[in-house]
Amino acid sequence: MASSTSVLLLNGGKELSGQISGWLEDVASGQYRLVPSDLVDDGLVALLSGDYDVGILCIDDPSEAARDLLSSVKNQFCPVPVVVLSTRMDEVLDREAIPAGAADYLALDTVNAYWLERSLRYAIERKRTEQYLARLAHHDPLTDIPNRVLFRDRLENAIRIATRDKMRFALMFIDLDDFKNVNDRYGHDIGDGLIRMCAERLQKLLRRSDSMARMGGDEFTLLLLNVESSSDIAHLAVKIIEQITAPYDIGGYQLSVGCSVGIASYPEAGHSADALLKSADLAMYQAKQVEGSNFRFFTEEMNRDVRYRLSLEEDLRRAVENRELYLEYQPRFAVRSGKVVVLEALLRWNHPQKGILSAHNFISIAEDTGLIFAIGYWAIRRACEDLQRLRRDCGIELKMAINLSARQFRDEAMVQQVANIFAETGVNPNHIEFELTETALMENIDMVSLCMRPLSYFGVTFALDDFGTGSSSFLHLQRLPIAALKIDSQFMADLLRRRSERRLVAAMINLAHNLGKVVVAEGVESASQQKWLVEEGCDQMQGYYLCAPHAYSRLKKVIGDLTLAPIPDDTETPSEE
Repeated sequence: MASSTSVLLLNGGKELSGQISGWLEDVASGQYRLVPSDLVDDGLVALLSGDYDVGILCIDDPSEAARDLLSSVKNQFCPVPVVVLSTRMDEVLDREAIPAGAADYLALDTVNAYWLERSLRYAIERKRTEQYLARLAHHDPLTDIPNRVLFRDRLENAIRIATRDKMRFALMFIDLDDFKNVNDRYGHDIGDGLIRMCAERLQKLLRRSDSMARMGGDEFTLLLLNVESSSDIAHLAVKIIEQITAPYDIGGYQLSVGCSVGIASYPEAGHSADALLKSADLAMYQAKQVEGSNFRFFTEEMNRDVRYRLSLEEDLRRAVENRELYLEYQPRFAVRSGKVVVLEALLRWNHPQKGILSAHNFISIAEDTGLIFAIGYWAIRRACEDLQRLRRDCGIELKMAINLSARQFRDEAMVQQVANIFAETGVNPNHIEFELTETALMENIDMVSLCMRPLSYFGVTFALDDFGTGSSSFLHLQRLPIAALKIDSQFMADLLRRRSERRLVAAMINLAHNLGKVVVAEGVESASQQKWLVEEGCDQMQGYYLCAPHAYSRLKKVIGDLTLAPIPDDTETPSEE
């Protein structure tokens, strides 16, 4: 037994932790180090960290979290054994614990210090023997990574978990190009060295939750769990190609090889291990048909979408440097006075080939790449500068509404950065309104609220965009410094045809007023919509019917004459459907 065996105690509690520590010290003084943790959900991560020799999972009933942990320990071939411990003997646990993945099952009312220490010691010894035998059966002897048999087990387990939890994962099939020429020209020893180095390079690119295998010859597979988007997979494929095709120095020879990568995503490319492997293999052969090293998704639609997105991402990086981004401003009118009271800043991209793109075409790319921070601060600064110029040159009292991405709140220096922009541009924070979508707010409520409060102290107001499409609660609407609710434009489309839609919008207007919020209708595209909203007491409105967005140069010329259009006498009335 090693002089310091680390034991991870999961879900044990303070009292039990003290009891187990005392037992181990009595039986084997100084030979065990007990580390308690209450986070069962993170147990697998801790066990895989390499910091522990054995785990003790304390449970009194087979909860879902405990079952998941034991299942993961078993299916992920966790190198650390786990002993299940309950406060009393339970027949269900006794029968299910070991098949579920436990190394042993013990009950406090039938065990003593000696038997506990013995169980831990034997569990470690058995696990070492199991690992040695499993490595012989499930690992490639050349690269020491999983072989085809083990990889298939992991793939089938990934399918089970993904099906249950409705998650996505990706399977990559990697084949080296012209590897046969390396063997023929330099010999099999050099070829084996190349395979080993390829395996090492691939392993460095993977997360701890991912798996890889050598399927035979010059073929590798990767299993990527919990992938968020196809673009994330594509980025990894690009990195794999870069790593595999980089030069090798083996036995004094300078070598290089190409590679082709086929990608199959679950569930789009198949629901079984055989189907996914076949799909990834077919995609790999498609990649081989293109000259040079390439990757391909199984579906052509995914290929087009991913390649378009990657191309747009590179263009967006250049757009920031080349100053291709600009703002347009859409007026928001006060219903009572008919005057413009707010300008909403709308981000635009003058793409050299694709023309003018609105924010929804590229903002998600900016978020995923981190460009949202530079773009976001630029937009705030430019909107503040233009507002100052309009107020100074036209003498009009206006507020500026600026859309924010929830990702921008991840910048710890956001509040200070915004404060600096206010100071440098001389804008009064009372003249600034930040807009957040309801969905983005609710998905990041804690993070966003931390920044909203200090910004509101400066005088900034907030508007909740797309109201009615998310799941914000009355409590959040009351507690957060939200001054205005913007009814989403999708409700305007059927406003005149459906009585149910009118009732819904009327209820939202009534709710907002009861909460003391300003009600803004966006997407107003007809006089009939305008008339109905006025009658229902909407406070402000905007839309192309009222006024389209303008660039600053044009807006400056016309803003003094902009007023809410009068409603024609012959405006249609809503249908009774």
